[in-house]
Amino acid sequence: MHKRVLTFGIGIAVGLVLMVGLLFPAFADDSVARVKKTGELVIASTVTGVPTTFMDPKTNEVQGTMIDAAKHIANKLGVKLKVVETPWSALIPSLTGKKVDLICAAMVITEKRKEVIDFSDPIFPYCEAMIVKLSDKKQYKTITDLQGLRIGAQVGTIYAKGLEEKGIKGVKVYENIGEIMMDISNDRLDASIVDAPVAGYLVKTKPEFKVRTVETYQPVMCGDLGIGIRKDDQDLRKEINKIVGEMKEKGMIKDILKKWGQ
Repeated sequence: MHKRVLTFGIGIAVGLVLMVGLLFPAFADDSVARVKKTGELVIASTVTGVPTTFMDPKTNEVQGTMIDAAKHIANKLGVKLKVVETPWSALIPSLTGKKVDLICAAMVITEKRKEVIDFSDPIFPYCEAMIVKLSDKKQYKTITDLQGLRIGAQVGTIYAKGLEEKGIKGVKVYENIGEIMMDISNDRLDASIVDAPVAGYLVKTKPEFKVRTVETYQPVMCGDLGIGIRKDDQDLRKEINKIVGEMKEKGMIKDILKKWGQ
């Protein structure tokens, strides 16, 4: 009698285990295996975010600090890197829509963005800069100095919201920094708060814009760049963090920044 009860109990237990396996197969994370099986790591990058991600006219390929990091990650995974040119506003939708594996762009890790996607550990530091017309010699120090001026910001960045939170009204939103600089040059804007690495690179290499970065400005919206990852792809996130950690230990992150003049 006791043997029958025991056998019956074991049968129920095995059945429950099998049932759970059938009902919840989605918990299995095969993100690393998936990438290796396809033979390529597909990333979404903007082509105007110099020197983080931008189109090199000499090679007609997307280059920059985040691209160098992505190339190393792809190499460590044993796959090829495929870069999908993506507008800033479409970066997160491309990732959540499973059109790409990762976002590699000048995207600062924020709590708001983490509600939708996950990020790798921080890779590169990132702060903002103020840009004005070259002929404007005023030594601005804070965002509040922009009160009453015509101000622009890039869509989807932390600066657009940050300016509003600081009391700057009527901020005009643009798709990229190049458009912002053009409007400053043509006297349609007075100033903008933009990504410091991007501003520095463009001011140096595009003198025709006739804008300058304000050296006296004190940044208050500094953050870190990370690689955007889907929330379901936790195995891939762990593997990327492992690789990023190794890059930091070996001084590769500093070498990449130095290569791009940062």
